[in-house]
Amino acid sequence: MAGSRRPSLPVPASLPVNDDMLTEILLRLPPAPSSLPRASLVCKRWRRLVSGPDFLRCFRARHRCNAPLLGFFTQGSRGTCFTPNLEPPNRIPGTTFSFLEDLRG
Repeated sequence: MAGSRRPSLPVPASLPVNDDMLTEILLRLPPAPSSLPRASLVCKRWRRLVSGPDFLRCFRARHRCNAPLLGFFTQGSRGTCFTPNLEPPNRIPGTTFSFLEDLRG
């Protein structure tokens, strides 16, 4: 039974050792609202990287031209309301942008 040996499983890829390399990878995440919060849940190291002011500045600069349209405002008989444009998990509730009408007493 010498030939009945199981094939060995592939070794999982390890995370980049260098924070600069990992930062470059994380900068390529899509600009969807859920990308950075999800990445921050991977581990403490990723949370530290994606929440740093330098990373956020570079992320905004990189995705400035192709930022997603979150929704739009409409003016109706009940006032101004926000209509979300994205699908979950990136959908922003319409109540996030609520406006108070002028209170004239």
